[in-house]
Amino acid sequence: KELSDAMFKCMEQFGGIGVTKFRNELAGANQEFVQLGLSSKDAQTTVSNIANSFGLSVEESSKLVRNVGRIAASTGMSTDEVSKLVGLFTQTQGLTGDQAENLLLGARQLAIANDVAPDKVLSDIAADTEVFARFSKDGGENLLRAAVQARKLGINLGDVAQTADKLLNFQDSLNAEIEASILLGRDVNLQKARELAINNDLEGVAIEITKQVGGEAEFN
Repeated sequence: KELSDAMFKCMEQFGGIGVTKFRNELAGANQEFVQLGLSSKDAQTTVSNIANSFGLSVEESSKLVRNVGRIAASTGMSTDEVSKLVGLFTQTQGLTGDQAENLLLGARQLAIANDVAPDKVLSDIAADTEVFARFSKDGGENLLRAAVQARKLGINLGDVAQTADKLLNFQDSLNAEIEASILLGRDVNLQKARELAINNDLEGVAIEITKQVGGEAEFN
């Protein structure tokens, strides 16, 4: 019965070719997910999503499934979000599946150490591929750190990217700096933040803004 159910799920996602040409790969993906307490249907969808989103073969996508499953199981994120993250880090940053997994789970620990929700930090990365493409470096680790700092500030990574752009609009930025100084009753100096924005350092921008105006808890 289990074998029959697995074959039907393969056929639902991939048609007849799923139980002929891709049988071994998909069976392995099913097994990985079921062992982690996830469904075999999620396994099939994950293989399909990675293959279609990043132009990989079913065989290549199946190799990343175990990484997706482990991250999803340990973070509580959806497999769709994790698939996008693993695909981004492996296909645009040149990491292996295991390296991407270690990096993402390391970011989760960093988020916990900074008292911010780890699933939100990782979701911020998955939600904005444009920001990822524009600002990622060092294998994408810089954006994970930036996402943590953004959440400490009470905003998300996309907000920090928009702030960096606005900082480089010098006239408007200077006016906003003066207004912020008046509202907060203290001198706000965003010159360092502008320098960081020029260098596409989103983590530095978020840290510098936090220094100037405080984090979410302090501001509230």
